[in-house]
Amino acid sequence: MLKSLYVKSFVIIDEMSVDFEDGMSVLTGETGAGKSIIIDAIMQLCGARASNSFVRKGENKAIITGLFEVDPTPELNETMASLGLDEDEEINITKEIYANGKSSIKINYRPMTNSALKALAPYLIHVHSQFATQSLFSVKNHLSILDEYIGDELNAVKEAYLDLYKQYVETSKKIRQIEEEDFSDEQIEYYQSQYQELEGLSYSDEDVEAMENELEVMKNFESLSGHIQAFDQALDSSEGALEAIHSALSSLEAIKDMEEFSQPYDDLYNLYYNLSDLHDNVMNTYQGFDFDEYRFNELQEILYNLQRLKRKYGYTMEDLYTARDELADKIEAATHREEILEKLKRQQAKLEKEAKQAAEDLQKVRTQYANTFEKQIKEELNDLYLPHAKFKVDFAKTALSSVGAYNVTFMVAMNEGQNFTPLNESASGGEVSRLMLAIKTIILAKGDVDTVIFDEVDTGVSGKVASSIGEKMASLGQSKQVICITHLPQVAVNAAHHYAIIKRSDEEATYSSIKPLTKEERVEEIAKMLSGEAITPEAMDNARRLLKHS
Repeated sequence: MLKSLYVKSFVIIDEMSVDFEDGMSVLTGETGAGKSIIIDAIMQLCGARASNSFVRKGENKAIITGLFEVDPTPELNETMASLGLDEDEEINITKEIYANGKSSIKINYRPMTNSALKALAPYLIHVHSQFATQSLFSVKNHLSILDEYIGDELNAVKEAYLDLYKQYVETSKKIRQIEEEDFSDEQIEYYQSQYQELEGLSYSDEDVEAMENELEVMKNFESLSGHIQAFDQALDSSEGALEAIHSALSSLEAIKDMEEFSQPYDDLYNLYYNLSDLHDNVMNTYQGFDFDEYRFNELQEILYNLQRLKRKYGYTMEDLYTARDELADKIEAATHREEILEKLKRQQAKLEKEAKQAAEDLQKVRTQYANTFEKQIKEELNDLYLPHAKFKVDFAKTALSSVGAYNVTFMVAMNEGQNFTPLNESASGGEVSRLMLAIKTIILAKGDVDTVIFDEVDTGVSGKVASSIGEKMASLGQSKQVICITHLPQVAVNAAHHYAIIKRSDEEATYSSIKPLTKEERVEEIAKMLSGEAITPEAMDNARRLLKHS
């Protein structure tokens, strides 16, 4: 769960700190007060793209820190380990966004990347906005929603199908390439000439780098020799440093038995022999750089040829070997075209049969869970004042694809006696909001994510329907931490904790802050949501009544 959030110099937030609790919390405030800005700040901790527009005007940087309490699942521990992080029951994330558009990230006080945030986010928090609700209108999202509901139970059979499907696609691609390829004598001769210039290669990228370094040393050999000779002259000539230090050492030796000069003598003695050893090491290393003109020319020729080949076939040695293998395949296909095609088509037919069977296995699992999904959705919709609504997962057989051999469409009949029609053709905005809430309630209740944020998902509803949405969020809050942004008092009264987002302005700037409300302050906030800024005694009474009955 999200235990605390600290935000500084972020858009219109000057500085704020808030501790969140278990259960359902609600954030309310006037339009433009900064409710969604707080969600934007949380999204930055989940890997959302940073922008200098987030930095408050006149400030150098924005700071966002979130402290999450987690249950270390095997999947989370594996992700933490892949990021070089230790297993922990708390995750502290800090993101700083600078006025120049750059950002820095720390997870548990260690520098990290935005990709690391994206990797961790699915284990920390789920944000559902009104825009996400609109995704339900797109049929292409229906299959992924069903698969999300099924969860881990689908993984093994899905991976087995996908492995076969990829092999089938790759084999089909090879057949098309061979059938479409021009295998004239001239083309075959061209392929053979290309293959021949790649045939004998056996270098790795590390080998190439070593040869480049060796050649660079040889190119600089003349300059190197001059520097080494000057070094040798400075240290080991008759007028060099070693001779001078040796002479000084001899002079001190005569008086080394005097206590005052014993230590200086020892220090100079050590200096002389250390310097002598250093000279010997440098000269021995230099002698290993024996210039070999034959080797010099050989390296130039090898590297020139490799650069020429890389310009034609790719940037790395691996690219060259891939090109060589492809050319070998083409030559083989050209010289044994019919036999290879026959073999590939047999393999294609076999893979197609196996992939279709795996697709049916995949479909059996989806069909089984779809039936349970339909029943649970029906129960949830009944709670959300859609007692006559019916929901069905419709499967339509199609060609093999990366997701199987069936398309999925959510069908609804929202009223008594109505026939099933595609959801995107018949449901209203308010109905879709409730349907998406039903889906999310079911899916999130099964998942491991502890924190769920609903950002104004109650758009288009009011009255008892709004109350039912608030009750549904509160029900989810019994097992999850739920943070909800709403304009509706019927939703807000269901929360266990209430925070007001307050906006104030002066002549220079606008400021947004957050405040946990006391019991009486909450009554006033609900009354304000009912009647506007002018709070009437009737609104206060209605607020108390709503809170009492929630």
